[in-house]
Amino acid sequence: MRVRPRRTTRLPSLLLTLALATPGLGALALTTAPPAAALGNGNALTPPMGWNAWNSLGTGVNEQSVLDTIDFMSANGLVPAGYNTVTIDDGWSLSHRSNQSTDLVKNSYGAMQLYDNNGNPVLGTDGTGNDPTSGDLVPDPNNFPSQTVNGQTMNGIQYVAWYAHSKGMKFGLYATDTYTTCQGHPGSLGHESTDATDFVSWGVDYVKYDDCPYGPPITGPDGHNYGTQGEGKELTESMYARVQTFQKALDSASAAQGRPKVTLSVSAQPVHSGLPYLLNANDPARTDPVILAAGTPQYDAPGYSPTGVWCGQVANLCRIGGDRDSELNGVLYQGQLQTALQYPGNVRPGSWNDMDMMFTGWNDVYGDYGVDDTCTCHKPFTDDESRTETSILSMMAAPLISGADLRTAAQSQHTDQSGNTWSTGINADSLAILKNPGMIAIDQDSLAKPATLVGSPPTSSTAPVVLKRQLANGDTAVLLVNQDPNNSQTVSTSLSALGLTGAGYSYQELWTGATGDFTSTIGNVLAPHAVAYYRLTPLPTTAPAAIVGDGKYHAISPAGTGGQALEVAGTCSSAVGGNADINTWWSTHTSEQWTFTTNPDGTVRISDNCATGTQVHTVLAAGTGAGNSAYLLNYSPGNPWQEWRAQQNTSTGALTITNVGNGLTLDTSGTTAGATVVTNSPNASAAGQAWTTLS
Repeated sequence: MRVRPRRTTRLPSLLLTLALATPGLGALALTTAPPAAALGNGNALTPPMGWNAWNSLGTGVNEQSVLDTIDFMSANGLVPAGYNTVTIDDGWSLSHRSNQSTDLVKNSYGAMQLYDNNGNPVLGTDGTGNDPTSGDLVPDPNNFPSQTVNGQTMNGIQYVAWYAHSKGMKFGLYATDTYTTCQGHPGSLGHESTDATDFVSWGVDYVKYDDCPYGPPITGPDGHNYGTQGEGKELTESMYARVQTFQKALDSASAAQGRPKVTLSVSAQPVHSGLPYLLNANDPARTDPVILAAGTPQYDAPGYSPTGVWCGQVANLCRIGGDRDSELNGVLYQGQLQTALQYPGNVRPGSWNDMDMMFTGWNDVYGDYGVDDTCTCHKPFTDDESRTETSILSMMAAPLISGADLRTAAQSQHTDQSGNTWSTGINADSLAILKNPGMIAIDQDSLAKPATLVGSPPTSSTAPVVLKRQLANGDTAVLLVNQDPNNSQTVSTSLSALGLTGAGYSYQELWTGATGDFTSTIGNVLAPHAVAYYRLTPLPTTAPAAIVGDGKYHAISPAGTGGQALEVAGTCSSAVGGNADINTWWSTHTSEQWTFTTNPDGTVRISDNCATGTQVHTVLAAGTGAGNSAYLLNYSPGNPWQEWRAQQNTSTGALTITNVGNGLTLDTSGTTAGATVVTNSPNASAAGQAWTTLS
């Protein structure tokens, strides 16, 4: 069975979003507009995180399903991970306001019926017409019944807000800047003060503000077909102005009630262009310096699309593209990634480019996918695709709003007309992807600089993409993306292509946890629709170790071992081929004394000071793999497993000793006396790889 109808966007004949890529329509000017001031309400200083009901529950959302979601998020680590806001989408209210007893009257185009001053119905396509409705929005009592808490009766929406707050979470609610919502319920246009006052009094912390104009196609006096644009005030007030009116109403209501300001999210990237000949001469979008600097394409009116130019001045979150579904292309370069890259100026604390709700962990609500529903637009993401979606949003500093069904399997069970039963609840693997701390940390990075594209734009929808993002602590995030849905491919870049001039960088791959160093090329063979996500940290500035070639014997100790020294395990009486270990340092023990001699090729051999019947100045050698022990052999000139490079941190004096044969770094298997010395993958944070001289 179909759980709910998907919200559809009405497409007029002119799609302004296409104008962004069309020569002659101001695409270049849009990206060079001066940065605007953020809204400045003190909210959303990092990208908001949370959950929205639409993708999984649609208009079937009800009080219990939201309470179950709150409980699940609280119990499964999503709230401490940062997902702290639950938002109810379209369909929560009755289809009329409190001062009417019957539902909205609509014309043949599905728009609210407007009337002239004499009470006669008008089409409103000339910008005139009166809204006959008044009163408050009313939560549907069938889905959101009133509840009593501590002797106080609350409507269902107020109760859900209270419940979210009781769990340390925030609550969000849906509204629109048009006469009706996308599902035909009353919108907030013309009722901003009333609705803002109610929302604040109900405990709403976050508003998803949509844009849903209904009406007939409009042909202007210039003969141009503007498509569906709406009616009445939807034609005479820019989207910029309508959002600003509601935002100011929210701030006024918060001040009057002594409550915190509300975070405002503009959830629509309008596909309509606005009617320039009907826009009010005093509309604030006409004089906004950011909009003026960006320029307005032909046939458009200022303050409509693209929201990436102006939205951050009147809202905290700004949708920059249309609705996405569970096809990864919607977030790849041919989809919203390309658009997000065009508007970095809209990204700053308090203003974020919204790339729509995530489909990570979402399961087909229309049927059991592969059984009774095979539409590719409903196919759940693979784990690789989920990692790709969240990685791209993280790199672009986009809000992380889950659209998955965050309830238990029993709570999210469905049965179709054939008796087939399935659950839409999120699984453990997808939950872990949402909670990945490295991915979240980059999304929430305080520098608030979104990623940029490395190299030229991809030449096809399957060509690879490389992104880089500067982080507040000086690190660099790098994302390699395989956009091909069917084939693995090598995706690579280099430090020079990334603009990184250091000698090398330690890395952590955020999905596998792998660590190591990059000194030149960064690359991976990636599965279809997969990514590799790196956080790079500059390696310390180093120079050749001062002890190399000085002709002296030295004792050296790995950090974190309390000054224990590298030694020939079992002392100098041991046979050749034995391991090296660490042990208590004695200045008189020749088995703990080492000389670092330069080889003709510039590498270093590390020899002990043993001169016994079993060992005479043997040299340190390494095995072939990570974790293999370091051991002692008689010197064999030119043997790369006996050759090392010793670099010294110019700030701390710490030594890093790397084997030429395996490329691995001298480390210790433990911190106690007798722990074997090994070689491991380079890791700047590994204490055992930082050696200091004791003598």
